[in-house]
Amino acid sequence: MNSQKAKEIADYIFMDIFSKKSIHSLTELKRMFAFDIPMANRVICALSHENTWSFSQESEMIASQKAIADKFKRDEWMKKQQPLNSIKDVLRAWKQINYITGEKYINSREVSESDGIYSSVFVYHSVSVFDSKNIIFSYKVFDNNYMLASRDNSSCTLGIRVKESIYCSSCFEVSWSNKVSRSMFIHDGFDLYECLFCSHLRSKKYCIANMQFGKDEYFRVKKMVIDWILEK
Repeated sequence: MNSQKAKEIADYIFMDIFSKKSIHSLTELKRMFAFDIPMANRVICALSHENTWSFSQESEMIASQKAIADKFKRDEWMKKQQPLNSIKDVLRAWKQINYITGEKYINSREVSESDGIYSSVFVYHSVSVFDSKNIIFSYKVFDNNYMLASRDNSSCTLGIRVKESIYCSSCFEVSWSNKVSRSMFIHDGFDLYECLFCSHLRSKKYCIANMQFGKDEYFRVKKMVIDWILEK
């Protein structure tokens, strides 16, 4: 996936949550929303000497999955036998072939600048993505769709900065929550719809800071909150 497609996905998420068109570049979106999300780093492949992406903290002996596969086609990664007279000989021989695999993708397509992607499609600059699609700047997500700058979630869709949550949709800055939708700044919420700055609530709507409001007043404040977020 190229950066243009990634921007289209990010803009779609942005519009759903803020009801405004994003004027920000991918770099700006990353700075604004993904500042604390673990990501893959760009490194030089030790085999091909081309750029690759890895979540490993090692700085040497990283090779792209493609480069490792290409070498297997050439020699099946086999070496000529050499004497092993000490444990040092064994460890030295092991070090010569023990490359850390970068840009690991399994049963995935349209993936860019990422590592550890499994059965997913349209993933950009993310790590540990499973059975998901349309994922940007995210870490360790399972069965997610249209997520930006999010982490440790399962079965969430259309979210920005959604963390440690399940079955949340169209949310911003939600953590440790279940079945929350159209809400912002929520922690430990369950079955919430259109709530702002709430914690530990269950089965509520139109609440702000754990206070009940009418629909019109709620949306007046929500507009103010969105303007505040986008001005930051």
